[in-house]
Amino acid sequence: MEFIEMRDGYEIWYREDPVEKPKGIIVITHGFAEHASRYDHVARHLNRYGYHVVRYDLRGHGRNRDRGHLDRFESYLEDLEEIVGKVAQKYPDVPLITFGHSMGGLITAIFGIENPEMSCAQILSGPALGSLPSAEKLKPGTMKILSQIAGGIKLKNPVGEGICGKRQVYIDYINDPLVLHRASLRLYYQFLFRGVELLGEGAKRYRLPCLVVHGKEDPIVPVEISSWFHEEIPSQKKDLIVYDGLYHEILNEDEWESILRDITDWLG
Repeated sequence: MEFIEMRDGYEIWYREDPVEKPKGIIVITHGFAEHASRYDHVARHLNRYGYHVVRYDLRGHGRNRDRGHLDRFESYLEDLEEIVGKVAQKYPDVPLITFGHSMGGLITAIFGIENPEMSCAQILSGPALGSLPSAEKLKPGTMKILSQIAGGIKLKNPVGEGICGKRQVYIDYINDPLVLHRASLRLYYQFLFRGVELLGEGAKRYRLPCLVVHGKEDPIVPVEISSWFHEEIPSQKKDLIVYDGLYHEILNEDEWESILRDITDWLG
């Protein structure tokens, strides 16, 4: 694990979990307010299936500076493009798959629209690809103005027990010092409105092979959002798997190993 410097001098925490003769490289982008180390078990499991795994903490998250703040959603896309470019240059002959959960799924999907040549397939887990319940009472125009004049104001992380069906996962989450318990108004605006706007503008141009996995009982990102995306995109290979009884973080539910098996089976 290390910090790598981005084009603008910002340093991002980065980790590779390699295997000998990998069948593919999976670049994982985590969700809002969490961090890459919450995917340790996922990386170990994917390693056993022959995949080299790359993870990093999003700008303003985890071990990075300016925690809880982001000026531009586009910075997430530029960071992912730079990271994937570095990985592809280092391993030019290995297929590269981009994987994103929740807000990371939003980042990954937009990245796929804008850079279809940089990954051979995408996996999206509970992806926040549309208007979320937490944003229903917020007006985009008002939020945009407030984010410009008072963007540094920190607001409480609204994520509750709906994060997972296992209560211990929620307890661990709220006690995790690397989780964001407060985030700036500007970060909320960039995620909930600017990012969703970019996705909506580009969904019809999405062409990559794509697997979307989602918990049916997810109260944070309703499963209908994934259903819409699956129907909207014109990809020739696209699949949606909905898991009955599961919540937002399906890879932290008791069934996580069988879900990863579905993913690796899909990748072939």
